Amino acid sequence: MSSSTRTSPPSPPQSEASTDQVTSPHWSHRWRRWRAVLVPLTLILISALVTLWTRPTTSHTPLAIDNPGASGTMALAELLRHEGISVSKVGNTSAALAASRHGATIAVVNANRLSQDERESLARSAGDVVVIGAQGGSSALDGLTDMASKGSAAPASTTLKAECADDDAQAAQALAGAQASVSLQDDDDAVGCFPVGEDRYAYATDALPSGARLRVLPDPGPATNAHLAQEGHAALSVRMLGHHDEVVWLDGSHIEAPSVWNSPSTPAWLPVLILQLLLMGGVLAVVQGRRFGGLITEDLPVVVRSTETTLARGRLYRQGSDRPRAAEALRSGAALRLGTALGLPPGTSRRDLVAAVAQASGIDPSTVDSLLYGPPPTSNRALATLAVQLDQLESEVHSQ
Repeated sequence: MSSSTRTSPPSPPQSEASTDQVTSPHWSHRWRRWRAVLVPLTLILISALVTLWTRPTTSHTPLAIDNPGASGTMALAELLRHEGISVSKVGNTSAALAASRHGATIAVVNANRLSQDERESLARSAGDVVVIGAQGGSSALDGLTDMASKGSAAPASTTLKAECADDDAQAAQALAGAQASVSLQDDDDAVGCFPVGEDRYAYATDALPSGARLRVLPDPGPATNAHLAQEGHAALSVRMLGHHDEVVWLDGSHIEAPSVWNSPSTPAWLPVLILQLLLMGGVLAVVQGRRFGGLITEDLPVVVRSTETTLARGRLYRQGSDRPRAAEALRSGAALRLGTALGLPPGTSRRDLVAAVAQASGIDPSTVDSLLYGPPPTSNRALATLAVQLDQLESEVHSQ
């Protein structure tokens, strides 16, 4: 007895193209899936690169730490950074004082452009203050110290010796002249160095009320790029600013109004982050909006049932507990409908309307007057009772 076995036909092999289609989605599908993320990230990268490429790295502001010109102090800032000292600009006195509370030295240029209150605030600061430039006849030192700026000067060909016990001045040993000076004014705490005449000094220090130290270089020339390499200018400039790990540079001629954006408590990256988040929000709004499709217009005005508006107005009255207005609306509506039903002209007086309604309904005129013109109800129950009584009054008139 022979037996045969039945075998199912082999399934056709899948083509390589179909296999790729199953395992690897088409690039357009991938793009649709990832574009909501890739597009914002691309915009963020572009904005960051544009910000880096367009940011000015140098300036032409005299005595600025980013000015590489002859009148700038960029070389001094680089020397300080080489010594491990952080040097940065601040836009206003508040930011400088905040940094001073953390131990920073405040370097002030164009101090005469500050107000008296600002200079007094600097005198009470927790950290050291270095005034670079105090030309004669100005008010650069008022509020900071009892010392006074003078116009006495020594030509650049003159070599000024320290002639004082100050360590910074001793390290510098000499200055190549001076275009301005200060007078100690019999200040017992002040120390004058590099004398240019009787009670006239090219460099001086004094004690601040906070216990910190004030250092004054009346002529800013030794700190500039053009003269930093002469005599002991570099040594004196670096040492008078380098007593702490941080120096903040305050220019009295470029004071910014304090705001949340230039506050020392606001991170520098916050405005850029906010701008990028706004760009991302805009892109996502466009992408999602396209997915929702176009807007559908609707013919106006839209017809709304009268019962809906009546119920909605009633809910508003109830929510606001405005019983007098609700009672007024009920009474005025009832009076208008009763007058129309009785054939009375618009503007009929109260007395005539009450008389006509009383005659048509057989209800006492005083009762009709109380229903239509009485005092407002004082509770929700009284308001509901009034509505029922007005409805009964209209029914009595229509039934006659």
